Amino acid sequence: MSVDLRGLQQRLLQQKNIDSLYLVYGEDYYLVNEALKVIKTNVLTEGAIDFNFDQYYAHEKSVSDVLDIAEMLPVMSPRRMVIFKSIHQLKEKDWAQMMKYIEAPIDSTTLVLVGEKIDKRKKYYKALQKTACVVELLRPYDNHMSNWVSYIASQHGLELEVGVAELIHQLMGTSLAEINNELLKMAQYLGSSNRLTKEVVLKVASQSKVYSVFDLANAIANNDRIEALTCLANLLDHGQNEVGALSLISRHFRVLQKLHEYQQIGLKGTKLSAKLGVPHFFLKDYLSQSKQWPVTKINKTMSTLYETDKALKSSPVSSHIWLENFVIAATNRA
Repeated sequence: MSVDLRGLQQRLLQQKNIDSLYLVYGEDYYLVNEALKVIKTNVLTEGAIDFNFDQYYAHEKSVSDVLDIAEMLPVMSPRRMVIFKSIHQLKEKDWAQMMKYIEAPIDSTTLVLVGEKIDKRKKYYKALQKTACVVELLRPYDNHMSNWVSYIASQHGLELEVGVAELIHQLMGTSLAEINNELLKMAQYLGSSNRLTKEVVLKVASQSKVYSVFDLANAIANNDRIEALTCLANLLDHGQNEVGALSLISRHFRVLQKLHEYQQIGLKGTKLSAKLGVPHFFLKDYLSQSKQWPVTKINKTMSTLYETDKALKSSPVSSHIWLENFVIAATNRA
């Protein structure tokens, strides 16, 4: 059975027995950690954790060792829990060794296999579908991000001023892990106060994030190649990974793409910014840029972004080179 995070929560609430085997996979660490937290809370009581909980990574523990631990009886608890992370690093021989356990999991143990991705064509995945609860954690779509930002903020006791959720999305993109880290930092900055305003967000947010959105994407949209390449170098120097940077750029151009579409049907002002999902005070910049970017050029750029994304994830060529090539192509005025 395959579920998302909400489906996992509902499944655990509705069923009397915990699953003995879970496959949890996704590239956003926040979603993965939330799923693990939900499973752990339902499997173990606080007093049982010390004797019945183990966690290992694929690069530090062999499959045979993990299975030996999974087959141990729980201590003063109905079951034990074993988390095995980074399973996307396992080789075919490792999965072959695990197949017998996958086909017949131990009832007294909850084994959770965790990875960034999984090959759905493989025999082991088909076996997992039969015996495990498969939890697929996809990054949220743009139109769901404000709700996620509000949810994470509530976990840190923050009350958001109107428009702050959209501003944080604009700055951070769709990485919930990064959004969670930034909101934690903002909660610590506010101390006893819990009211998060736009001014506080812009003051506290990592400068590299502000730079990425307001300078890199704008420089590309304004066809300023030198500034764009300078911003890109600064962004990468501050620790932003290339795929994350590309995600922020892609969102910027999706907004420009939608802007043309919504203007065609007569949307203006606050209605237009609300439909686009951007703070109203950014709308003027987008409107200005849209005049330099006809639909045909945006579509061509989106196609290049798609090809760059594929190359970043599969090519052995240094990933910053793909981004630099994209910037050069995108800022070609011809």
